[in-house]
Amino acid sequence: MERVDVVVIGAGVMGASIALDLSRSGRRVLVLDKGDAVGGGSTSASSSVVRTNYSTLAGVTASWEATHAWRDFADHVGAIDGQIARLITTGMLMFEPAGHDRSATLGHFDTVGVPYEVVGADDMPTRFPFIDNGRFWPPRTAADPAFFTPADGALDALWMPESGFVDDPQLAATNLMDAARRLGTDVRLRIEVTAIETTNNAVTRVVTAGGNRIDPPCVVNAAGPRRAQVNRTIDADPGMRVGTRALRQEVHTLKAPPGFDPGASGTAVGDMDLGTYFRPHFGGTIIVGGVEAECDPLDWVDDVDAVDPTPTSERFESQTYRVARRVPGAEVPLRPMGLASAYDVTPDWAPIYDRTDVDGYYLAIGTSGNQFKNAPIVGGIMTAIIDACDGGRDHDADPVPYDCARIGRTLDLGHYSRRRPLNATSGTVLG
Repeated sequence: MERVDVVVIGAGVMGASIALDLSRSGRRVLVLDKGDAVGGGSTSASSSVVRTNYSTLAGVTASWEATHAWRDFADHVGAIDGQIARLITTGMLMFEPAGHDRSATLGHFDTVGVPYEVVGADDMPTRFPFIDNGRFWPPRTAADPAFFTPADGALDALWMPESGFVDDPQLAATNLMDAARRLGTDVRLRIEVTAIETTNNAVTRVVTAGGNRIDPPCVVNAAGPRRAQVNRTIDADPGMRVGTRALRQEVHTLKAPPGFDPGASGTAVGDMDLGTYFRPHFGGTIIVGGVEAECDPLDWVDDVDAVDPTPTSERFESQTYRVARRVPGAEVPLRPMGLASAYDVTPDWAPIYDRTDVDGYYLAIGTSGNQFKNAPIVGGIMTAIIDACDGGRDHDADPVPYDCARIGRTLDLGHYSRRRPLNATSGTVLG
């Protein structure tokens, strides 16, 4: 019989961050993952954009605190061997359909202290010559006869100069896990959890497919798209009112025009008007994803292990052609380039960082797509919740606050409750 203080299920960027902070708290941590590499699941398929434009004050607060953590990522992970992931600051433009009210987001920025600027429609061609700021709403597929309808006027844009992307999301997960390992965290890959046993509604044992029995008082489900498989193994009711589902998502690559790269004039773009987001990447390319536009059907999946990692021609053409309208100098390849993976999402696209109705069983789920940027602080969030619950605090009735020390603000963790009424968000990956 093996005894540890915490079992973290999932070795993605979230599991790695949680393992690091729990190890720093003095706990003996064991990380289990069914996959064969740290950060090898949905983390490796992330576009790794770091931005602050969320619909809620909590979303803006968390992402601004995390942006500061990414800036100091080398200090955050400490002395580890090898290369360390970097934040590449490109700035980000946000286009919204004509008439969109962005006042709530700007109010959150003013409250939290996030720098921004609204660039007028007339100033866009001079400030951002690679970008066509035409008004193309609504988003359409490339097969739609109206796809090439000329722009109906011009758009202004929200400019966020401190945004950017992390150069290698899987490396970031590896860095966090290596730091946790230096503190004694044990990481075991290719291990499937088959049962989480409870006694008197409290976690007592984790059983793996190999028959190993581990007796932790605490288990954290950070299994990403496999979170449902893990939840089904527990012999008690976690009491979730907000569910998550696995969504197949595609990320594509096209060729950028000369000069549109991270070191020059390339900028990240969120484009609700055309239904995409994109950012410059190394090697003269652009990374492209979608924002759940009505013209792009949602592909919900039951078996995440059966997800085809190859992008489809239909979705590839639809999204990359739309980006080529916004960046006219971009070149769309003749065949799909990119990858697909399963994302774990909630109905309001806000994650669940919470305890459950089972003592000692915690959730860090629903994080795919828009939470990679918050990864450095998720470990601290979960440790704060676990510490408080271990101390007898009723986190459901009296939500734990999280100290965002880098920006001097407090984050209300009730925002991420499994019991919350759904947050008023964009209803997309943008949160």
